Amino acid sequence: MKSDEPTLHAAILFAAAIAVVNGFGRFAYALLLPPMRADLQWDYALSGWLNTANSFGYGVGALLGMVLLAHYRPAVLFVAGLVATVATLFMCAFTHDLLAMIAWRFLSGVGSAWVFACGGALIATKYGAQPARAAAAIAIYYAGGGLGIVLSGLLLWPVLGGAWTWSVGWLILGVAGALFAVLPARIALSIGGATSRVGAPEHAPVSVTTFKPLMVAYFIFGVGYIVYLTFVIAWMREMQLSVAASVGVWVLLGAAVMASGQAWRGAMARWQSAHTFAAATLLTGVGTALPLLSNHPTVLLASAVLVGGAFFMAPGAVMAFIRANLPAAQWAKAMNLMTCIFAIGQGIGPVIAGEIADRWSMNAAMLFGAVALGVAALIALTQKPLRSSGVPAGALRTND
Repeated sequence: MKSDEPTLHAAILFAAAIAVVNGFGRFAYALLLPPMRADLQWDYALSGWLNTANSFGYGVGALLGMVLLAHYRPAVLFVAGLVATVATLFMCAFTHDLLAMIAWRFLSGVGSAWVFACGGALIATKYGAQPARAAAAIAIYYAGGGLGIVLSGLLLWPVLGGAWTWSVGWLILGVAGALFAVLPARIALSIGGATSRVGAPEHAPVSVTTFKPLMVAYFIFGVGYIVYLTFVIAWMREMQLSVAASVGVWVLLGAAVMASGQAWRGAMARWQSAHTFAAATLLTGVGTALPLLSNHPTVLLASAVLVGGAFFMAPGAVMAFIRANLPAAQWAKAMNLMTCIFAIGQGIGPVIAGEIADRWSMNAAMLFGAVALGVAALIALTQKPLRSSGVPAGALRTND
């Protein structure tokens, strides 16, 4: 039993880091959006720009991280990302200017990309010689996003109820983020890891023509899923639902994220990766569309379970596709490419949905998100496994 304790300990600590950058740094904005809109007189389009900035920061961070990892250890970038994300949580508390807030949200996205990518690399370094434990550790690691969603809902409940201002909400997230970041930073520095060598095999060209359908589908998935994660609380407030109902849906969403890895384990093991992606994307779309039919609490809870239980599996399926169809030397570059495409999609999604909400209604904006997810699922089904089609994985190269 004692040999299992380090694995569980380290995985939980790294999950806390994901709770900070994803739960607090990215998704908790949905909880603070209604009071911020009311106080700062923003329309939905302006509100969407803050998540757009965060998403574009994530994409820039992914690109910049690939360059910096040639000179710095993953642990250094991991800690830098945590510090940047926590700092922006505090800065948002003291910012009322839109452009300044956009800048902080952009920096938060950069930091979250470094933590997300380097944390996975550090786990691989620590448990690379123990595949079974590595798989368990990675599952716990990604569950940290759901943990952050749950905790943000509980921490910010008084803000939605009007007892605290939105500025206090950002301060609370900053303090919680700082506390959660200390131990992951310490264990990351103890793991270390080497820099990437420029000119190493992982810098070999990657084919983009052979998995265009999945690439397009991933872009559209980014456009669609972020609509729900950005506007769901504001949507429920428009429905005149209670604060308790809104927070309950949000907390259940996070709990579903935490359970999603276990729920999808069989499908991830047996199905083609593109089919898993399509199923996860379709269920996310169904969950997004359900409240359009009824605002009954049961329907809203079912919506949270479907979205929370599915949307984190789409990136997992993309990673599985790359691992199954490309040589190991190209995994990092291919995932970086897909991450950038995904970041662009989830960057433009909130702005488009915000414009739709301002012109028509929030229902129309959510319908847009649901339709986008349905289209992404259909496109993903056209993706064929590269190796089964007779294309040797090691021979894949760009055509440019």
